[in-house]
Amino acid sequence: MRCPACGFIGFDHVPTCKQCGKGLPRLRMGRGGVAPVRPAARIASQGAGRGSPGAERLGEDEALVSATVEPAGPADAPPPASWVPEDTEAPGSRVARAELTALRKAGFWRRAVAFLVDLAIVLTLVASGGMLAALAVRVGGWLSSTPEVALEWLEESARRFLLVLIDLCYFTLFVGCRGQTPGKMLFRLRIIRVTGEEVGYGRAFVRWIGQILSVLPLGIGFLMIAFSRKKQGLHDKLAGTYVVRISS
Repeated sequence: MRCPACGFIGFDHVPTCKQCGKGLPRLRMGRGGVAPVRPAARIASQGAGRGSPGAERLGEDEALVSATVEPAGPADAPPPASWVPEDTEAPGSRVARAELTALRKAGFWRRAVAFLVDLAIVLTLVASGGMLAALAVRVGGWLSSTPEVALEWLEESARRFLLVLIDLCYFTLFVGCRGQTPGKMLFRLRIIRVTGEEVGYGRAFVRWIGQILSVLPLGIGFLMIAFSRKKQGLHDKLAGTYVVRISS
């Protein structure tokens, strides 16, 4: 503390100055623990002890440096360590995965023959429906004055519409309902998801779209089955499905 009378700097909390004996003002601690302290440079240059030759007196206009002493609070607790179980699978899922791994994936030729059976059934239904549609168009033409060209266009449009409708309903409903078309039932094949669950109608519809895309580039999407390690065609990869062999 600096004496206001003689300018002597002392570090002891005493009521009077050690050099001139004058009373010293009481040290007031502000809010947050603020106390006037000497600059570090002055403390280093001034010698220790009363009346030492190296003692310096601070001028009246020199500002004092205040240091703020923050109250010590409780140390922040470290965040809890995250615990990750080594095995997060339930016993039922492990059994299902083991059974899924044990299932044999259906090969290219077995699937090709089953698809040909389904295709023959679809074409038979389309031909039957086309005959009925053509008969209906002809009867309508006889009862009206519709030109022959228009009648032929109606017949062709009806056949194409029936082909798309019957093919969509055949593969979507059979696969979505039980994962098997009649051709796959004949060769003991079943379509399942890669997780072992049922396919469902939505995924069956996506798989049917994939079949159309597999046919377009010269059937390359179907040929992928022969070279895929998991025996998946393009439509299988799009829908996330496997075709497996089932026991009798």
